[in-house]
Amino acid sequence: MSGVAFSPYQLFLPDSAFLTMGIRNYANPAAIQGWHPGETIMQRKMGYDQVPGLDQMWQFIYPEMTDQHRTFHTSNLHLLPIVTLDEKGRPWSSVLAAGDGKIGWIKSVKSGPSRLEMKPKVWAGDPFWDNVGPFGEEGSDGVLFAGVGVEVATRRRNKMAGKIRSLRRNEENREVTLTAHVYENTGNCPKYITVRSVEPRPDTHPLVVHDKFDLDPSSPDRLPSSVVDFIHAADTIWLGSVFASSSPNYPSHLGMNHRGGRPGWVRVKPSDGRTVVLPDWSGNRFMSTLGNIEATPVASVTVVDWETGDVLYLTGDAVNLVGDDAEKVMPMQKALTELKVTGYRFVKDALPVRQRAGVEVEMSPYNPPVKLLREELEAQGVEILGGSSGLMPQAKLEKIDLHSPTIATFTFRPSVPLRIRPGQAIILDFKSLLGTPRYKHMAADKPSSVNDDLIRTWTVSSYHPPLSPTEEGAQDQPPSFDLTIKEKEGGLVTGALFQLARSFEANEVDAATQNVQAGIVGISGEFYLDLEKAHSSTDLTSTSRRLVWAAGGIGVTPFITMLRALATSPSPSIRSRPWDIVFLLSTREPGILLPLIAEVHTGAALSNVRLRLHVFTNEAISRVPSELPCELTFHKGRPGPVWFKQEKQVLEGREAFLCGPPTFENIVIDALVQEVGLEKGMIQKEGFAY
Repeated sequence: MSGVAFSPYQLFLPDSAFLTMGIRNYANPAAIQGWHPGETIMQRKMGYDQVPGLDQMWQFIYPEMTDQHRTFHTSNLHLLPIVTLDEKGRPWSSVLAAGDGKIGWIKSVKSGPSRLEMKPKVWAGDPFWDNVGPFGEEGSDGVLFAGVGVEVATRRRNKMAGKIRSLRRNEENREVTLTAHVYENTGNCPKYITVRSVEPRPDTHPLVVHDKFDLDPSSPDRLPSSVVDFIHAADTIWLGSVFASSSPNYPSHLGMNHRGGRPGWVRVKPSDGRTVVLPDWSGNRFMSTLGNIEATPVASVTVVDWETGDVLYLTGDAVNLVGDDAEKVMPMQKALTELKVTGYRFVKDALPVRQRAGVEVEMSPYNPPVKLLREELEAQGVEILGGSSGLMPQAKLEKIDLHSPTIATFTFRPSVPLRIRPGQAIILDFKSLLGTPRYKHMAADKPSSVNDDLIRTWTVSSYHPPLSPTEEGAQDQPPSFDLTIKEKEGGLVTGALFQLARSFEANEVDAATQNVQAGIVGISGEFYLDLEKAHSSTDLTSTSRRLVWAAGGIGVTPFITMLRALATSPSPSIRSRPWDIVFLLSTREPGILLPLIAEVHTGAALSNVRLRLHVFTNEAISRVPSELPCELTFHKGRPGPVWFKQEKQVLEGREAFLCGPPTFENIVIDALVQEVGLEKGMIQKEGFAY
């Protein structure tokens, strides 16, 4: 919204309006009478305009507070995020609370059911203090505001918007007494809210660390790296928006809402260091927040750290991106909002409410996986081949080998040649197999399905040596690739694939005849064995490459591919160079995974590889494959710090590669750093983008 300015005290608010909605008939000066133009534009862009009844769902935004919502705000909330406007018309999301952090600072006003009295203490740096400073000037009878009450212990959420009609503030202790008239009131679903146990923490010492209230949109200024890290660590933000209007049918108002996800779901563009990207998840399809931004392209974001009490305030120019435009920024994301920061403040130790010590937070089961920006993916070596809204290469299923009821190797033939380094993964879209997901607002039985885009990432377990253009052109069809997959309990995609596998085996069906296909989104990423790194030495026959591999369960697949590469690489220098590898495998299924490792040795020489395999398991080993090309040691239980300390001399100085569940990876990383002394920069771990 560069160059556009309007006063928060001059936004149009009609003196009187009359709303008739069924049995409701309120003389309300700002009650809405339908979706405003920004909302209808966003509903149309998202394809929601054809949803039956959506054109009348604005009636769920009530023109006054219900008894239930009034009780909720006065009896349940330690804090209330609200949005107000500065003198330039920019929104700033604030967090209001009593000085002691206790519930009860919001009270009902007897003179009206939609009036609330609030007595917050506004800490230094919170924009609310400045935004209401000129209260009563210019003949105004108040200022617009919006708020969202979230009871974080229960995920209850209710929104309101209206006008602050009276306000008194104590300049010495920064206490404020205000009366808010609520003209819009609606309940929201509990999706994406992180459950927390919070308690008052009144002994705060607010300190403004960064105060860049005005940034020129055209300047090269970037957010400090500490602020970017703070944003990336957030699982919760408060998002403020504005609808500025001169129409009595669509009165001006502000919007305030909660947005949540897994830590890292909000991204900051590395290219400019100040554009914040907010992916839009499945919601109620009202498009109120994005509709406001579509009509009035500004927004505000506030982030709090519930443990330290630090608070970050952002405001800026905003734009919604949908379809291909969104995917150019964040692949496989159909809608998002970009916020180009034009002002920010960072205040330490401000929030008088904190996460209770020793009590774990509970992430929402509706949170989708974190998606990275295209520029972040490209920096990691991810090659994006297609998008959800356009054409993409296809992979046809040719063969299935069942190793056990829950582990199988699926062989696919791509429609185009692929360059896959040993250890890399492929990103596949299974909508052609399972159909495009239908809209679901809630799904108590399987919350993750609400935002499931049917895109999955698996490590390629076959080796694909690089081909020259001549070799590539001489092939009749691109080489196939293998995926060794473990069925995930309740998994939608793996469940469908293994259902096919069991059905094909029982009925002796050739998978190649069934035309089962998946779209190829891309190849991921930085986790691979760089065979070319072997050429850094002038004497390859005497310089050993020393590695340590750690695999948790089916995380063994990239290392099987790496072994295949060492055994069958077309490069004589790679096959002749000494490789010294300590391979740590933690598994409940050694009888299945060890034969997969042994297959590498079948028909391929590993004379240049010294492989020491340590298998950690609680399972009995009935048979050890004789073909295993390694020194084999079994250990009872799981790997822990004691073993790493014992093996310190063997493990010191090695390059480390990890693939497995997050808990396994964290244990191994901590042990390698603390017990062995490896630097974190020498440790690579698998990190799927999808």
